[in-house]
Formats: sequence, structure tokens, C-alpha cells
Amino acid sequence: MVGVTTVALIERRQDISRDLFSRYWRDVHGVMAARIPGFLTYTQYHVTPLSEGALPFEGIALVSYANEADRVGLVSSEVTQHIHRDEQNVFRRALLYNLDERGFAADGDGDRFGAHSGFLVLTEGDDADSAGKAIAASGATFCDAYDLRFGDPAGWNDTDVSGQRCTAVLHAGWVNKDLASPGLAGLASEFAAYSVDEVHVMVDNGFPTAVGLRGLDAVRTIEEANGYNQFSADVVRAIYGTAMAPRAGPKQDKV
Repeated sequence: MVGVTTVALIERRQDISRDLFSRYWRDVHGVMAARIPGFLTYTQYHVTPLSEGALPFEGIALVSYANEADRVGLVSSEVTQHIHRDEQNVFRRALLYNLDERGFAADGDGDRFGAHSGFLVLTEGDDADSAGKAIAASGATFCDAYDLRFGDPAGWNDTDVSGQRCTAVLHAGWVNKDLASPGLAGLASEFAAYSVDEVHVMVDNGFPTAVGLRGLDAVRTIEEANGYNQFSADVVRAIYGTAMAPRAGPKQDKV
């Protein structure tokens, strides 16, 4: 993973059900976002707060770029104006933090996509070093740290950033559920912890995945019908005018 990243912390509109929020973010908003040029990877984590008093985020998105110049599309592409409008449909608030190499540090060699994972979202007053040590003590195989102090979410879509200020996001993974569940439960007693319910890789290696192109429900329908020719390069180019990432099927992870 490279150091040029964008972290999005997303709150659901309270008049929208969790199921609708999750499906819409994945299959409508996420498919739009996967068209933004310049993304190297774009992964959605659908999460549930575990800690009392944790900020009510139900979505965390991680985007990486090959270099800073590739992030221009997030701000100035034709898709961006539609992304802004679409957020109003299911998001109460979306906090975007654009980080350079100073804002990202990786520790451990665990599988970032296949692991059973969770997040800590730290706010002012939390000690990031203590949180990192607690994650290591829980048996996690990796911990990716995003220092949000290097990014300002206030400029994204006139976002309301009043209230607690988020200072860091820590993404940790364990090799199996038997380790992840007690690991996260222990962390939740001290920090704002979030369990990961689903993981959806929308862009990989610079290209949309099958889910990023069509949405998960469409991919499941294609697979149920054994219509795998729909994932061929020729079909994807004919319909979408683009190539598709080699990972053809849906990618999700339940903790």
C-alpha cells in the first residue's frame, strides 16, 4: 500500500435503514466513485460501532493513489459533482481526509483484504501509541495507521466538522474470527472500536472490479446464472469503455 491516501468516515442518515444505506453505498454511490480517475485502490468497509460513545460511523472507505498528482480526479473530475449530490441521498455526513506520505504508516504483513479486521477511530485526548500497542497485544497481524491530523475534512462538500475532532484511524486485522472478536472487544473498552461487517473492493490496481462496475447484486445474479462471459475484457470494454481489475468476483469479509 502506498502512502498517498484518502480516508472517508461516513455517517448514515438516520431516516434511512442500515440495510438501505449499505446497499446504496455499495451498489450506487460506490459504483459512481469507482469511476473517479486516478484511484489505485478503493475499498469500502461497512462497520458497526462497538464502543459506547463512539462516533456513529457506519462506513469507512480507504483510497490509495500511485502519487499525489493522481488525486486531482477526486476534486476536479466530471464525476465529482455527481458524487457530491449523491451523498445527500443516504449520508448524514462524510468526512474526507486527504493524506500524504506523512499521514500513513503500515506495520505487519497480514492480508489486508482477507483478514478479519476492525478499526479504531481516535479523537483528541486519545494516545495513538497506546492504541497501537493495545492492537499489537491483541494478536493482530497488521496495523495500518492513518494520521488524520495531516488532512482537513472541512473542504469536502461543506462538511460539518463540529464536535469531536478525529485524529487517527487504525485498521487492524487478525487471522481468524476467534481472535478478532475478543481482540476488538478488548480494544472497545478503551477506544472507539468498529467491527467490520462487509468489505468491498471497488477499485484494484487502478481499475474497477466487477462489483465496482456493476454492484454486488448484479455480480451475484451473473454468477448464479454462470454468465461469466460478462466479466470478459471484450464485454467490459464494449459496455463500459474500460478495462476491469483481474479480481472478477465479489470481495467481502464478514467478521
